[in-house]
Amino acid sequence: MDAISPVRSSSAVAALATPPTSAGEAMYSGAHTLVVVAAGVQDPGNAGAIVRVAEAGGATGVIASGGTADLFGWKALRGSMGSTLRLPVISGVDPMDAIADAKRHGCRVIAAAPRSGRSPFDIDLTGPVAILIGGEGHGLAPALVDAADERVTIPMQAPVESLNAAVTAALLVYEARRQRSATKTRKRET
Repeated sequence: MDAISPVRSSSAVAALATPPTSAGEAMYSGAHTLVVVAAGVQDPGNAGAIVRVAEAGGATGVIASGGTADLFGWKALRGSMGSTLRLPVISGVDPMDAIADAKRHGCRVIAAAPRSGRSPFDIDLTGPVAILIGGEGHGLAPALVDAADERVTIPMQAPVESLNAAVTAALLVYEARRQRSATKTRKRET
């Protein structure tokens, strides 16, 4: 196991598998589409954690674009704790193509930006949505932010200026989950 796995305390099981190829349409099926698009998230641990929080929060899929770490690499798989093997994921997509595809599937595209966006508590995340999460350091490219339908900024206490990519994804996915749960509750009450 030491020869095939770089993990310090690996399990006694190893597997070779071909990544799924039909994840694209699966992540957009249903009325409650919530897709996370990671654009330029270079750290594989962060990329895996984004997939994990996406699954935990009820997202319907994750797209790794713009130089995002390989979601099927050992470190990303470890960070996802198996979510990459259960949730529809796509890798190697151009970020502008990911945005166009999300819009083609009826999603509003929301770009996470450190400044000049609306609070996630003030944005309607109940319909079909694709959330763009930028990479460590530079965040989203201005062209990607401009291509989005709306910009969201998570409120932060000074002097903090930005959050980890996986933390940002977690906060936005769970705000979408909160809003969607509240909408379901209101519908049942009426």
